[in-house]
Amino acid sequence: MSVEFEKITPGKLSNAAIIPQVLDHQWVPESLLEIMIRDGKSLERKEIQRERSKHVIKEWRRALIYGEQVIVNRTFLFNNEIIVDDYDDAENREQLKNLLNNKVIIPYFVSEDAPDERPDFDMKESQWNAWMDIVRESHMSCVRLDWGNQNSAFKALSGAFHNYVQTLNTEQRAEHLAGYLKIPKNEFPEFRKRLKDVAVFAFNMADTRLATRDDVYKEFVVIDGTNLVEGHYSKKPYASKIKQIVDLKYNVILSDAMGRYSLTPQGSPPRSALGDLEDILQANVISAQNVNDILHALRSLAFDQVTQGMYLKSLGDLNLSDVNRTRNTDEWDMYKGAMLDLLRNPLQFPDLSARFYAKFAKLNETITHIRVERDQAKWEPWVKLLISVGSKAIEIAINPADPSQKLLTTLGAGVLSTGVTPFLMRLAIGAKTFTDADLDVSLDFMRGNVSTGRDVWNEMIGQLRSTPGFKELVNEIDIEREANQSQPENLSLNYYGY
Repeated sequence: MSVEFEKITPGKLSNAAIIPQVLDHQWVPESLLEIMIRDGKSLERKEIQRERSKHVIKEWRRALIYGEQVIVNRTFLFNNEIIVDDYDDAENREQLKNLLNNKVIIPYFVSEDAPDERPDFDMKESQWNAWMDIVRESHMSCVRLDWGNQNSAFKALSGAFHNYVQTLNTEQRAEHLAGYLKIPKNEFPEFRKRLKDVAVFAFNMADTRLATRDDVYKEFVVIDGTNLVEGHYSKKPYASKIKQIVDLKYNVILSDAMGRYSLTPQGSPPRSALGDLEDILQANVISAQNVNDILHALRSLAFDQVTQGMYLKSLGDLNLSDVNRTRNTDEWDMYKGAMLDLLRNPLQFPDLSARFYAKFAKLNETITHIRVERDQAKWEPWVKLLISVGSKAIEIAINPADPSQKLLTTLGAGVLSTGVTPFLMRLAIGAKTFTDADLDVSLDFMRGNVSTGRDVWNEMIGQLRSTPGFKELVNEIDIEREANQSQPENLSLNYYGY
């Protein structure tokens, strides 16, 4: 059957397009992962599926509400139970068609050529038929890395994963990961030794082929002899940490290749935890004057107070109709405009981040009114700015209700280069505690290089520490030693084609 659809390449995606990591069928929030390993429970267990589903639906809604455009592996659209449940009747199918027709959801093709191309694995006939109803009555836009021969693109993706795994044997990489994964100081030698084992494993495979996530899972993550898809995670040394590392790297590779963003879920380490920004082509140069402007702005940051009222308790309470209603409001358009302004003019972040914060809060009021009959919770949003210089980061947390509350924390470790170093700034707005409403969002709005990484880091951390009003928190799990020297759906884990 021939269906009409638009073929697009990554360059035609919206500037703020995202790929949600949560749709990875092996994704599990850290808290649930630890329980699974402790109690020997796999992804097949009903109680695990129920708990995991709560997290997945919440993050899926977060992507559809806050993402300008959401890239989704086509397979997930008819084989991921969370997504399939979203269009379980005629009314909900109309809602999904609307998101596809308006290019909110962009199906990603690994190697297929059309949305109606049947996959070569078994699935429920009812799910395929429901998807075909969507395909026949929609005019969607679909993206591939290349609509011709993709061999070179897939080779680059595979190489990016393999090469990263091989760098896990370096002390700087191990120290950086240990800081983000909260490895206690006294455990660092054993943690680094285990990462060396992973790196050596990948290195030894290189003579025959590149290591995949499946390979790392079999050797270091799952119980020997078990089916990878079933998720029997083991008590092998640091299995949960290794899983989080390779999952994160595996999921950001495609967004990096497309020049867009990976949406990492709550309960997982952020994109910056990988410490691999130097592997991504950075066209922007952050000048010395830019750094001075950033420092001046940080000292004068202020956000308008948001009334701490009652808000929607969970994004998971929304349905697709709520998503479409929200995206059709003036408040969503203003939120989108503020987000794009910040991306286009990152050096104006003092004013633009405050505007983004205000529009985000207003949008959340609108969402709550749309679902006013649902459970509500008090929302106490804090604003966080993460400034990453190479393998180190500064996190500034500000309470808009009381701007005098400014918390400063340093993350990461290792010795910074005296030369060109990756630089990243992220704005995040989120609840103070996990018991508050889960209306959170984050945005990497400035990415580039600074010419002298170590000097920039010393200048920034020195000036912030000497600025009145900032209270520095001691990072108890920071293992930095040389501080003064300076984010079975298709019967394979490799659903992106590598």
